[in-house]
Amino acid sequence: MRRSRDIAAALAGLALLLPAAAQAEPTWRLEQPAPPAGAPFKVPLGAPGDLDFYAPDRGLLSVEGNGAVPRGLFFYDGVEWRQLSTVCGGSGDTSRIAWAGPDEFWVVTEPSRPRAGQGLALCRFRGGVVVGSFSTADGAADPFRQMTSAACNGPDDCWFGGSGSQDATGQRVGAFFLHWDGADLRTVYDPQGRGVSDLEWVGDRFLSSRLVGRRPGDPASADLAAPEPFGPRLLRSFGPGRTGFRNESYATVGATPADAEGRELLAVSHDGDDVWAVGGGATSGPASVGDPPSARPPLAVRLAPAGWQELPLDQALFEPDELFLDVASRPGSPDALVAAATAAERSQTTAKARVVTLRADGGAEITRLPVAGSGRGAAARVACPAVDECWMVTVAGWIFHLTDGAPRARNTDPAFASRIDQRPNEAAEQFVPDAPPVDDSQLFAPPPAEAVQPVAPPTTVVQAAKPLLQRVRSRVTRKLVLIVSFRVTRTGRVGLVATRRGKVVGRVKARTLRPGNRSLRLQLSRRRYPTKLAFVTPDESRPAPDASTGGDDTVTTGDTVTTGDTVTTRRIP
Repeated sequence: MRRSRDIAAALAGLALLLPAAAQAEPTWRLEQPAPPAGAPFKVPLGAPGDLDFYAPDRGLLSVEGNGAVPRGLFFYDGVEWRQLSTVCGGSGDTSRIAWAGPDEFWVVTEPSRPRAGQGLALCRFRGGVVVGSFSTADGAADPFRQMTSAACNGPDDCWFGGSGSQDATGQRVGAFFLHWDGADLRTVYDPQGRGVSDLEWVGDRFLSSRLVGRRPGDPASADLAAPEPFGPRLLRSFGPGRTGFRNESYATVGATPADAEGRELLAVSHDGDDVWAVGGGATSGPASVGDPPSARPPLAVRLAPAGWQELPLDQALFEPDELFLDVASRPGSPDALVAAATAAERSQTTAKARVVTLRADGGAEITRLPVAGSGRGAAARVACPAVDECWMVTVAGWIFHLTDGAPRARNTDPAFASRIDQRPNEAAEQFVPDAPPVDDSQLFAPPPAEAVQPVAPPTTVVQAAKPLLQRVRSRVTRKLVLIVSFRVTRTGRVGLVATRRGKVVGRVKARTLRPGNRSLRLQLSRRRYPTKLAFVTPDESRPAPDASTGGDDTVTTGDTVTTGDTVTTRRIP
C-alpha cells in the first residue's frame, strides 16, 4: 500500500548490477521488538493501523496495542523496532501514517480528551515532538468526519480521506477530505460520494481507491454515492493542491455489471514506476449484506503503459471469498506483494498469514507464514522499502521481515531517539469572554435620597484567618503549559485567571481543594500570552489591605499579593 522513495529505486538499480552469487536468497523471518518491561517473552503488538517506510532504515508502524503494549507508534531504525510514541495512537481500522519529510509525518488518530471518536483527529510530528494536534468539537460549524487514509506530497501538501458524508449545513455532500497547505487545514468534499479506502501520491497526482457504499453496522459512513451509468468508479485522482476530482477507469476481465457492483478496491501502492490497486468482494454497500455476504474473487489492477488493466488472476489459487487487503509495489521489480485473507480469517489472531507475490501478467505465488509452527494471525499490512526487502504485519501485531540478512547501519537521527509521550490537547477548554464584565462601579448611579447617619458597629474582636494559599511557585513547560503549585492551608475553592492587557485569555475554573500541596495547570498560547495571573477564591472573604503590599519583597499579580512564601488572594466579584 505504501510508496517507496527515490532512494529505494536507486538501490534497486544498483542491486541489479551485483553478481548473483553475492546476494543471498531473501527469506521470511519473525522480527518482533524487545519484550516490554516486565514481560519475559516477546509479545504481539495489537492490531496494526498502518505500516509505512520513508527509507529502509526509517519505518513507522501504528498499533492498536493490548494489555502489554500501549497503543501508539513503533519506529524501525535499520536494526530493530522500538516504541517511538505512546500518544496519537488509534484503532487498527482508522490509524494511518503519511510521511511529509525525513523527520516529519502525520497520523490519523483519535481526539484528545474529553473528545472521542476513531479517525476524527490528526497529529503532526516534526523533529521528535508532536507540533500540532487537530480535531473539532461536537456541533462545530465545519466538523471533521472520520478519516481512513493519508498521503503527502511534501510538507505543504497533505491530504486525508474518509467516509462519504456531508457538512453541518448539508450543502456540501460527498467523500470527506482534509487538505493541509502548509499553514491551515480545510475540508473538501468529493461529490462522487464513495468512501475513501486508501490514498497515495503517485508522482504527479494523488490517487484514491474507493469503497462501494456504507459498511454494515457503521453509521458514520453515509451511503451518499450516486448511481453511475457504467458501474462504480473505484479509482479517483486529483492534482497537487487542487480539488478537481476525476475517474481513472480500468479494463475489467470478464466482469458483469452485477460483479462490478459487488467489488471494491481497498489499497493502492506506488514505487516510482509501477502503480497497483487491490481489493475483492465488497465489504460495503448492498453486496456486503447477507449471511454470508456475496462472495467475489480477489481483484488486482495495475497501471501499465497502455493504461489501467485488471490482471487475469488464476482463481483456482484463491478461496471464493478471498480478499486482497493491502499491496506494496516492489522497487526494481514489476511484481507486488499482497496481504490476503478470507472473510473468516481476516480477524483471526491464530490463523497462518497468506502473502501473495503478484506478477505483472497475473501470475501469483502464495506463501503461508510462519512457514513452521502455529499461526500468528492473518496478514494485515505489507510494505517493501528496498530491493528484496519487504515487511508484513499480522492482525495480531506480529512482524515478519523478508530479507537476505545483510546487516544495515542503525539510523541515529535524534528526531527518533527518544520516546514521545506528550501531545498538545486541542480539546482543552479555553474560556475567553465575548463581552466586558458588567459595570458595577455605580459611576452613574443617582445620589441617595437622604444622608444616612452611620451607626457605629458593636465592638468585636476578629482573629485574622490564616491565608488560604502558601508557598506559591510557578513554571512554564516547553509545551507552554503553566504549572502553578502551592500549599492549601484549609479546604477551599481555588481557580486561576490569566489576562493580557485587561482581557481574559485563559481560565482554570475554581475547584474544591483539600489541605496539602496542590497545583493548577493552564495551557498557554504564544500569540495570547498572559501578562497577569490571579487566583480566584469564591469562598474567601476579602482581606484587609496589607501594609507591606507594593514593597520590595511583595509581588502583585492581578488580585493576588505574594509576600515571602505566603499568597493572599482577594475575592473577585
